[in-house]
Amino acid sequence: MLAPQARTGIFALFILLWVGLLILQLPTEVVRSFLSLFPPLISTPFEIDKLLSTATETVTVLSPRDSDESSWKSVVIRVVGMSLLGLPFWYFLQRHEREEKLQQINNGWAARLHARSEELLAVNNALVSEVSKRIDTEQSLEANQRDLRLLASQLLRLQEEERRRISRDLHDDINQRLALLSIDIEMLEQQLLNASDRTVRTVHSIQDRIVGLSEDVRRLAYQFHPSILDDLGLSIALRRLVDDFQIRTGIAAQFIAKDIPQRVAKDVVTCLYRVAQEGLANISHHARAKSVRVELQRVRDGLQLRVSDDGVGFDVNHDDGRRGSLGLLSMKERVSLVAGSFDIQSTPGEGTRICAWVPFKQERA
Repeated sequence: MLAPQARTGIFALFILLWVGLLILQLPTEVVRSFLSLFPPLISTPFEIDKLLSTATETVTVLSPRDSDESSWKSVVIRVVGMSLLGLPFWYFLQRHEREEKLQQINNGWAARLHARSEELLAVNNALVSEVSKRIDTEQSLEANQRDLRLLASQLLRLQEEERRRISRDLHDDINQRLALLSIDIEMLEQQLLNASDRTVRTVHSIQDRIVGLSEDVRRLAYQFHPSILDDLGLSIALRRLVDDFQIRTGIAAQFIAKDIPQRVAKDVVTCLYRVAQEGLANISHHARAKSVRVELQRVRDGLQLRVSDDGVGFDVNHDDGRRGSLGLLSMKERVSLVAGSFDIQSTPGEGTRICAWVPFKQERA
């Protein structure tokens, strides 16, 4: 690439050469008149004639004069010819100048592209850092969720064990004591043959209250943990649960069981029983239903429990707590802890259906 000074020098040299060649091509009379304008440079006619003769001999071969043409016509033709000879050189200079401008523009774009690349690299590094932090946060949250699930599983297990212990104590201890007390009162009644009718009625009333208290304790022990669940299995325990629900609430209830395996893991049995228990409790408190249907059947490689009613229903997406949100959350968590799935469908005025499915991967041998 030529510097501006070098380009200016080349252009001046070309002008000098072009003027010199033009002078050599002019007629002798024109050159003589032109050189006479510069007496300090060429002062004598002899020098002018000598210069013209030398120039004439030099360019005769290149551009012979035609004696028939006028002097000025010859000058015009030669000027046009020399101009045409100068056009390529002028084009070269213009092209070179534009190439330099284009190069400058390219250099400017390259600098801007480099700066933009640096900015993008900085932004990319910031994004990578942000993504790394987010990944670390998500991993930490996942670890916390696993810990919470493990804690929830342990709490539910401990809760069931505590319920089982309380149920056993109520049934084997408190209820037995009440039974013995009822027997003692009956023996006392036999000893009061000569007592007044008022005393006998009082003893009868005490005995009836003890029997009622014993029944309440038995029912409470069954709610904590039904022994029938461990002794006779899930299907019979659910049938007993539905029958008790119908007697207690007066709501028509139906239980259907299909293709239930003989042995099912304790965790699965407890989970499905608690889901049915919680579902029936929500129906008795909120649904205002006339009929209830509980279904237990084998679906794919697991057990499916459905509890449906024809009650008032509710909006699942905008539950305000009237349907026992804590109970629904407890059911979902129980099913999740045994790798199952939980779904609830409800529409205001069209009832509610709860569906829980638990895989057989926890089935006992």
